Amino acid sequence: TTFSEMYQLDESSWIIDTPGIKGFGLLDVEKEEVGHYFREIFEVSRQCRYSNCVHTGEPGCAVYQAVVNGDIALSRYESYLSILEDTNEGKYR
Repeated sequence: TTFSEMYQLDESSWIIDTPGIKGFGLLDVEKEEVGHYFREIFEVSRQCRYSNCVHTGEPGCAVYQAVVNGDIALSRYESYLSILEDTNEGKYR
């Protein structure tokens, strides 16, 4: 990208493509909160056996079971895991 450009996604949403931006990350978000940003994971997570489940193989994890059953797309779950694994907060500051 050599210049900034703004695209309207819908009536109230826009995205801006700017030169020099190489990454996107979340700052000051606890591991237990990441699932709140994925609607389908958040909704299914209410059925997990443990309230502090982070959906990475805990017993009774409803989210993992939903992925296995095809109720949550594997690509969305992999994106979720990728964010969980990204522990280098400094690269986004």
